[in-house]
Amino acid sequence: MSHPFDDAEFATVLKQKVSNTSLKVLLFVNKFYTKIYVNNENNDWIELGYGELGRETRDYLKSLIKAKRVMILESATKDLTLEKPKFEDAQDLSTLKKLDEWIKISINLTAGRLGEVKTHTKNKVMYDAAWRCQFSGCGVDLREHLTSSMSGNYSYYAHIVASSEDGPRGNSDSEKLADEPTNIMLLCDKCHRLIDKIEPHNYSVEILRDMREKSVNEVKRLLDCLKFPEAEMIVIGGKIEGQPFIFNSQDAEEAMWRQEMKSFSQPHRILKNPDYFSASNNPNYWVNIFELFKSEDFPILKKILHKAANDYRPKILVIFPLHGMSVLILSGRIIGDASSIVLFQFHRQKVFGKGKQWAWPEVVEPQGNKFKVITHKDNLDGESEALLLVNITAKIPESELPEYLFNNGYTLPTIEITLDECSFNAICHPKDLEHLGEAIDSAYKKIQDEWRLQKVHLIMVAPTTACVRLGQKMQARHHADFILYERKPGTGNKGPFEPTIQIGAKKVSLVGTDQEIDIS
Repeated sequence: MSHPFDDAEFATVLKQKVSNTSLKVLLFVNKFYTKIYVNNENNDWIELGYGELGRETRDYLKSLIKAKRVMILESATKDLTLEKPKFEDAQDLSTLKKLDEWIKISINLTAGRLGEVKTHTKNKVMYDAAWRCQFSGCGVDLREHLTSSMSGNYSYYAHIVASSEDGPRGNSDSEKLADEPTNIMLLCDKCHRLIDKIEPHNYSVEILRDMREKSVNEVKRLLDCLKFPEAEMIVIGGKIEGQPFIFNSQDAEEAMWRQEMKSFSQPHRILKNPDYFSASNNPNYWVNIFELFKSEDFPILKKILHKAANDYRPKILVIFPLHGMSVLILSGRIIGDASSIVLFQFHRQKVFGKGKQWAWPEVVEPQGNKFKVITHKDNLDGESEALLLVNITAKIPESELPEYLFNNGYTLPTIEITLDECSFNAICHPKDLEHLGEAIDSAYKKIQDEWRLQKVHLIMVAPTTACVRLGQKMQARHHADFILYERKPGTGNKGPFEPTIQIGAKKVSLVGTDQEIDIS
């Protein structure tokens, strides 16, 4: 398989293959790059690779030329990889002068003629590129190399259609497009040599135009972000069942840009539970989580919320949640919905595009009646307790509910928030959270204003943002206590539901213990 080499690499590989041997070297060249062959013991020509022939390779070949061990064969083909040389037509390269002349022509064809790119054109190219290399995946800052006093900066302006018909990608429009800004890319020296001298056949006009267009659009998008409102990032994320939670700030910021917001500081990390109690089958899991929240994270969260509420120009609070259901509901309860809060849903199967898994998919806006509130059993006897089911990701089989909540029928007044087709993709548009909030309000109104309950048993299977949203709606004005349930630790998705925490108007307590936190 043929390999691409820059000038230094070619010089190195030639030294390795040819030094201390009597092998000959063949330079198969067009006007801007080369393929190099060496002959083996059987006098067969073996290709070393293709690419850039410059000063380092030239200096190594100098002694070989004197020893009459270098041959040259010229081609009019622009893509040397498609042509096999006629070795019998090769001629001895008798003097170094001929090689120097070829190198000079190659430089002129690829570096551009001095002054052909006018100052106003260069300024336009630099502005569109934000002084960064426009080669995909590079982006190196070229500002210090592009001062007007530097005479050597012409090599950073790379023509897509070459400025000469004889150059890489040259055609009949070459002269006409030589000073056209849309035909010029700003490239670092390494990338410029790659497209013109090392692998010109792999970078067509179409590929480079597309690359330039994407760069210009990305620069514009990034600069347009400067006008976006600033937001504080809050990450509620930790290991769940031993699975690591890795938060990628760049992906999150790109997701924010798509929603026309920008971060102004490092994200605040809440409940980043350490390894030693990250699995819920640890018998002390909830005790440790509760202590972590009480001693470290609740004070941090309270401080952020106080600042957001009292700043002269309060910033948007952007929440990135990925944690257990009870933790997220409690976090939502503390965060509330009085401030400007924006939630971002983690989409597990979305791994490409700007923002990746934190970006909202481009889907049709959902209808307002997507979420339904169903009363399975009314409160006809003045009960003080009720069951609230939230089935969004999946439908919980009634047989898996605790017996004191379902025994051949619901034992307490019961309300369910659900939708026609439960799915982990149920929350795929910001409007979904708005409509879910309306459904939650409707359920809370019945629980609080009509039934006037003292205690609500809450069992929820839903995406992370839905959990936070339900907690946000669970404000102190709703005087009923909410007892949250999750599957028994370590039992997977078929284990029994057990109570975890109880959220009241002024405090949250750990069920079965005397631990509590004042959240008033």
